[in-house]
Amino acid sequence: MLQLLEKVGFVPRQGVWEITLACNLRCGHCGSRAGEARPDELTTEEAFGVIDNLATLGCRHMTLAGGEPTLREDWPQLVGRLREKGVLPSLLSNGLTWTRELCEHAKAAGIHHIGFSLDGLERTHDCVRKANDSYKKVLEAIDISVKAEVPVVAVTHITRRNIAQVEELHQLLHEHGVFIWQVQLGVPMGNMREDMEAVLPPEGVLELVPKIAEINQRGVSPRIVAADNIGYYGEHEEHLRRAGRRIPFWLGCRAGIDVIGIESNGDVKGCLSLPSGLNDCSDFIEGNVRRQSLVDIWCNPEAFAYNRKFSTDQLKGSCAGCDYGEICRGGCTWTAVSNTGHPHDFPQCYHCHTKGKAKPASA
Repeated sequence: MLQLLEKVGFVPRQGVWEITLACNLRCGHCGSRAGEARPDELTTEEAFGVIDNLATLGCRHMTLAGGEPTLREDWPQLVGRLREKGVLPSLLSNGLTWTRELCEHAKAAGIHHIGFSLDGLERTHDCVRKANDSYKKVLEAIDISVKAEVPVVAVTHITRRNIAQVEELHQLLHEHGVFIWQVQLGVPMGNMREDMEAVLPPEGVLELVPKIAEINQRGVSPRIVAADNIGYYGEHEEHLRRAGRRIPFWLGCRAGIDVIGIESNGDVKGCLSLPSGLNDCSDFIEGNVRRQSLVDIWCNPEAFAYNRKFSTDQLKGSCAGCDYGEICRGGCTWTAVSNTGHPHDFPQCYHCHTKGKAKPASA
């Protein structure tokens, strides 16, 4: 599989860019421990240079995130520059600052869609976000955007606290006109490492995966799209992924393959979610755009080795010896590292649990 991907070419077709670490919330699941802006965040001109490099590399879609991206004043300019260069721009926000005026700015700049984080029904969401009325604010932000005809995606981290609310949340998002709902497992990194009781245990996928498939088979919007740390290879796999995919099953972690992550200080990773300096880890930082061009960082033959130079003998724990190991490469790298400390040892695999082959992470 890796040889095939290499033959197709490593191109950062999509990515997530933390344009600022500043945030107006202190969420319980925040992997990057967002709050204060980094002291060395890229200037507007430096960010424009990154966008030009993304276009050169063939990037098709870039999500501007944070922190809270709307706290960076030039975010509409970055949206506009992305669109000008042929890259579809989206924004991922917590909704607290969102107004009709900001929505119009985003629309005028050429936003492709807007994503809002929703972490449960009212009591649960406000608890996770550590802010009263944040639930009401995000629903208001969704309604503003839908009314302005800006497509809305909702994003939810699934934990012990909200897994029982999936059905009700789907109905809620349907009523508010959301067209896609991305769900992902809450991961014990950053703030969530201090709240391990909230982390869904590995066997929790036996409840979550069939529920997602069941809802999607009804054909009622929003379609639930399982993020890359949910799956893989069970009987429900084709109902977890985005509708219309030519290959409707998991093809392995795409960090450094066709996905890129950029931090607000210019550090480059294969996926923004991977741990870095704020989690006392530098293993996944491939370079910085102030010292090298993004093109040079991406095209470095030694970069992103955990994926580009993978071999099946690197699989550990319950992933070792799996029939799908060559394709899967050990699941979502971010989730594997956060849970087991190893990039190719993924304890939440649905296939593994349904086949009764799950072994302790230390195996």
